[in-house]
Amino acid sequence: MIRFKTIVGSLILFVCICSLNGCTRNDNTQLVKDYYNQLNQSNYSELSEFIGDSITISEGDYNMNYSTNDYYQFFQWDSVFNPKYEILAIKEIDNKVEISISKTCTRIEFLNQKPLISTEIIEIKNQKISKIKNIEMDSDFKLWNIKRGQMVTWIKKNHPELDGFIYDQTKIGAQNYLKAIDLYTKSEK
Repeated sequence: MIRFKTIVGSLILFVCICSLNGCTRNDNTQLVKDYYNQLNQSNYSELSEFIGDSITISEGDYNMNYSTNDYYQFFQWDSVFNPKYEILAIKEIDNKVEISISKTCTRIEFLNQKPLISTEIIEIKNQKISKIKNIEMDSDFKLWNIKRGQMVTWIKKNHPELDGFIYDQTKIGAQNYLKAIDLYTKSEK
């Protein structure tokens, strides 16, 4: 009888642990989905609920560490280009979320002429996104660099008041970037 109670107790404990792990897994993937949904809405007040006091965004060996205020500035810059994200695949692996996304925006359409497809690993601590690591990106960086270089050179020569827009990652810098794209595009016609 004691052995039977031990087995039943162990099974109940196992089911509870599996249920809790399943909830965490669903919560993590839902948290990431909600984060990208708020990016699509350009809604920082809701988006900020999904990130911690700081967030690290990594691409290759380059790490960008953002405080909440720094991330807000980056968000404002990025939002000017009206980005749209589409989740292509999402799964949890070892308490991290792996996601494949497609991103398009005015800047990407001009420089890449197609959406960027990337695979990212997202780390979550205390139910907040703490790190986004880009592990793979499908882009035509040769075309990107050529188009960017041509535009920067043309702007420097023809609209020196906008020179340096490429390095200004503020909302005003992004607005100048859009002006540069518009002016350069019109000059090509």
